[in-house]
Amino acid sequence: MSQQIAFLAIQIGIILLVARLFGILFTKIKVPPVMGELMAGILLGPYCLGGIGLPLHGFENGLFPLVKGSVIPVDPKLYSMATMGSIVLLFISGLETDVRTFFRYSIVGTIVGIGGIVCSFLCGAAVGVWVLDWTFMDPRTLFLGILCTATSVGISARILSEHQFMDAPEGVTIMAAAVIDDVLGIVCLAIVAGIARVELTGGTMDWGHIGLITVKSFAIWLGASAAGLLFSRHIADMLKWFRRSVIISSLAFGMALLVAGFFEQAGLAMIIGAFVMGLSLSKTDIAFKIRAGLEPLNAFFVPLFFVVMGMLVDIRVMKDPWVLKIGLIFTLMAIIGKIVGCALPAFTMNFNGLGAFRIGIGMIPRCEVVLIIAGIAATTMMKNPALAQGMDATLPMEVPIFDSRLFGIAIIMPLITALLAPPLLKMVLSIKGKGVRHETKGKNDCVTTFSFHTEGIANFVLQEIITLLENEGFMHSSISKGIRLIHFRKEDSIFSLRVDGRTFVFNSDVSMVPLIKTTLYESVIELHQSLSELQQLTKPETLRSELYGTAKAPTAPPPDAVPPDTAASSLEKLIRPETILVNFKAATMEEAIHSMIHAMERQTPLRNPEQCALDVLDREQVASTYQGFGISLPHARTDGVGQLSVLMAISPEGVPMSDDAQQEKSHIIILSLTPKDQAEPYLHFITTIAGVLQQPDKRDILLHATTAKEAAAVFH
Repeated sequence: MSQQIAFLAIQIGIILLVARLFGILFTKIKVPPVMGELMAGILLGPYCLGGIGLPLHGFENGLFPLVKGSVIPVDPKLYSMATMGSIVLLFISGLETDVRTFFRYSIVGTIVGIGGIVCSFLCGAAVGVWVLDWTFMDPRTLFLGILCTATSVGISARILSEHQFMDAPEGVTIMAAAVIDDVLGIVCLAIVAGIARVELTGGTMDWGHIGLITVKSFAIWLGASAAGLLFSRHIADMLKWFRRSVIISSLAFGMALLVAGFFEQAGLAMIIGAFVMGLSLSKTDIAFKIRAGLEPLNAFFVPLFFVVMGMLVDIRVMKDPWVLKIGLIFTLMAIIGKIVGCALPAFTMNFNGLGAFRIGIGMIPRCEVVLIIAGIAATTMMKNPALAQGMDATLPMEVPIFDSRLFGIAIIMPLITALLAPPLLKMVLSIKGKGVRHETKGKNDCVTTFSFHTEGIANFVLQEIITLLENEGFMHSSISKGIRLIHFRKEDSIFSLRVDGRTFVFNSDVSMVPLIKTTLYESVIELHQSLSELQQLTKPETLRSELYGTAKAPTAPPPDAVPPDTAASSLEKLIRPETILVNFKAATMEEAIHSMIHAMERQTPLRNPEQCALDVLDREQVASTYQGFGISLPHARTDGVGQLSVLMAISPEGVPMSDDAQQEKSHIIILSLTPKDQAEPYLHFITTIAGVLQQPDKRDILLHATTAKEAAAVFH
């Protein structure tokens, strides 16, 4: 066993090194790296360099010797590890899919998937009927038709992910249609297998059994998807208990493996189960954390998967002119079947010509699914002498060897489509322009746009926005050079930010617009304060004092400082009778702030009340927090508090909260402080409280409240 493990380790090491080398090489020549990995597999495979014997002990038959007597020409242990790559890839694809957009395009995806299956099946079967002169019910004809229906969603998913098109209408439709293809493909394979058994045994067709398989397949798929989406919030809450990203990611992937295994046991493909699990978790705020944590697995298993898929290709069949001719015809029909069958339905359902063509091209590639179907078909049809003309007579009949020429035809098609589809898909995705005629937004979807003077300023603000939202508990998609689309999520709250040069474009539900505007405004204020401090620091006398003088050490937090309670984010918990002052009086803003902080200290332990007052007043100097309607919301991030702290003051006489004589006095003042170094729902509180106070009836109750209990009732 130790020798076998050592041999497997050497094989995997060679695969990873060569896959990375070919991926880099193909990237340099502007070709997707997946093509390099497939080509590396073909060269390393047992039918090429991998089958050449070496003068080393244990390598007499080559580094990747041909496994005789099996449909799979490579070591089953290596193939098993490579299969994990398809699970990783489809799980990540599900995580990257916007579930709201997925359901918005689910009907389109279903129609596109069905159109692709029907048209592709007829195109594949036409080769058997018109070119090879077989009958339509001949298992070989049906076999060719089934091969055409399969779509290698892994290849398309890789290209869509690289071009940030996974959540675009075309990308979501391709993924939805590919899932439909896989499910219906398995069902069709079961039907064809039943027909083949009848042809081989001379029995009668059991349509009842085939119907049962069809119902069971759809029930499992739809049931698992519904259950996953229904319980995804609870699954995410459970995973959050573990806090560490690496543990959360590993547990999530473990659940994906369980679901994938159950799907395989139930007669569906593992990759469908993995995608369902990823899609279920995609609506949670930990989806980005899981995706980032799985990057090492993605970098290891996915290239291994595509290289091993390339190893399955027997390029020797190219020597047979008949196989080459029929294979090219079959490939052409397979391509036409997918483009026509998928693009036409898409074109009739809001997609324009560009969008429909993108979908058609995205459905072209076939690779691992075709090879799996070919292996299943070989096992199913092996006992018919008429279908086993190429069988090796030296092997026993129980060895599942299929007609080598027909199998060669089946290999040519996925080889060409897998190599042709990535550059074609990359080309059509690079064409500028939307793929839909009309934006299909939800009834509550909104677009918030803001432009800056320069891209440099926009980049500064972007980083501050990310920091503020992280402090609010939002998680976001990964950011790297060239990627200008960022998704933010916190539980059920979700929105996206597209950076177009110096312009920010937020897409969100209408309920998220106030939070977005508050975040944008506060980020600019934070930067303004930082730049003001930087300007002061760069003055010679100030810089000398900072470098050589004795600066006062910041006040250390008291040992009994109360830790932040992130659960106390609701208005009911933050605004209580004991945190409300009625009949409040103050002659100036400074007096009001100091009085309120002194009152707050009686309710909440403050680390440094003087620092709190200084930070609030500095914030007011940058920009007034007066909201209109006699409302002011002074606030600040400060080292003077250990948790989010709030105090409300109601002043019938009013307090001048600004030096601007034209600004009316404030009658409702809500002071909020949050620590600089801890995540608190700070902006969410400000946004929510501002929304409540915008209601005239709420303001009227507060202004006429005679007790703190009456005022607190407004927020309960």
